[in-house]
This record gives sequence, structure tokens and C-alpha cells, in this order.
Amino acid sequence: MREAPGGESYVLGHSGRELKRLGRQAEIFADMTREVLQRAGVRPGMRVLDLGCGVGDVAFISADLVGSTGSVVGIDLSPVAVATATERAASSGLDSVSFQVADMTAFDRYADFDAVTGRFLLMHLPDPGAAIAEIARQVRPDTVIAFAEFDLATAATSRQMPLFAQCVGWIIAAYTRAGFEPNMGSKLYAAFRSAGLTPRLSGFTRAGAVDADGLEFLVESVKSLLPAMEKVGVATADEVDVATLGARLMAEATAADGCVFYPRFVGGWSRS
Repeated sequence: MREAPGGESYVLGHSGRELKRLGRQAEIFADMTREVLQRAGVRPGMRVLDLGCGVGDVAFISADLVGSTGSVVGIDLSPVAVATATERAASSGLDSVSFQVADMTAFDRYADFDAVTGRFLLMHLPDPGAAIAEIARQVRPDTVIAFAEFDLATAATSRQMPLFAQCVGWIIAAYTRAGFEPNMGSKLYAAFRSAGLTPRLSGFTRAGAVDADGLEFLVESVKSLLPAMEKVGVATADEVDVATLGARLMAEATAADGCVFYPRFVGGWSRS
């Protein structure tokens, strides 16, 4: 199984800039993530395992849902991400949340938890269905298994913005050529079914005026992916011209005066 985010195969790497970008991504999808976890049945008193936890954002949402009587453990292959998550938990006084460097394929404590979660994780795995099946095999009966993914190809604008569309296209191509699935949201149902589970699903789309924060997130995503883009032949640094990309996108957005539809966010969950 290919390593999950944080490991050597995570196409965006885990630099300080990328961890910051992930923080912005977490803000964009926080309310939708909470909704998925609540619908999945994460509730007070539960013990939750968050896979590919990154800097801890999903784990912190789970911690709020399980309350003081519950607990959350996040695992990730990146020591940098785990250290950042641990520091964030300490600074917030969250002693019910802990993080550790661990490989989900070698983790042997699945049976200790009432719920297993992951966000933007399955897209990095060569066989998401096999990964879910292995989790289902190891957990106790009636354990919640919940994942959230997005469909990058659904990112769009209400009025034509060619540069915006090109940036999204670069990101999708980079993921695809690196062997990852940029539209895992629409494949969640099939992944659960191949694992022998029948999931419930919910989909969400955030929409709004094109603003500086949203464009900055897109620019940072392109910047983080640029080494991978060049490596797999999607685009060169000269073609992307990251130094002026933000200004060009803002000029395009101002002229278009439209709204942006963020990638569709899909949650799927079942019980073992």
C-alpha cells in the first residue's frame, strides 16, 4: 500500500509552507467535516482514531465531538506534522488528544477504538477499498468507519476564468500523473462497497465571491505542487510563473466579477 500523507509519497511534501496551506484547507472544510463526523455517529465518550492526521485539524474536531469523556489519537507518517499537531494540542490544553508517528498499514490497535476516521487520505492510496476492508477486518464490530474526500474536477467559477481553470487543471494533472486520485469523493461509495460495506453519503459544496483568501489558497496549492508538476511533466516553473500568479488571478477575478464553487466535499461512513 502506498504511504499516506506525510510519508515520502505524499505528492505535496510536508514543508512548513505546506503545513500552513493545510491549515487554510482545514478552515475551508472544517464545518463540512464536522457535519460528516456527526452524521457518521461520532459522539461524546467515544475513542476515535484519525488516520493521516497531518497537523491535527480533523482530530481536534473529533475531540470537540467526543468531549471530556472521550479521547482521540491521530497517526501520521510525518514527524514534522505530528510534532506540530502535538504542539497545537498542548497550547490549547487538549489533553484528550494525542498524536504519534505511525504507519496505518502497520498499526495494531484498531480494536481499541469506537471510530476510525480520515480526510483527504484515500486519494493517496492505490487501493482505497482494500484499505477500508483491512480496517474493517481489524476493528471491533459496530465501529464507525468514516472518510471524507473531495472531487477536484468540480472546482469551477460562475464566469469564465481561464487562468483559474488552468491552475485547477495543473493540480488535477499533477495528482493523476503521480498516481493519486483527484476525484476520490465520487469514488467513495465504490470503495466502501468493494470492502463489503454499504456506506451512507453526504455531499457539500462551498460557494461564494472570489476573494483574496481563496485565490491565495489556490496559489499556495500550485506552489506546493510545482516540484511534482515539473517532475511529471505537467508544467514548468516558467509556465506557472508563481511570482506573478496571485496578481494575475486577482486581476482575472476582478474582471470576471463572478463566484467560485470549491471542490465538492463528500463524506462516506458505515459501521463494521
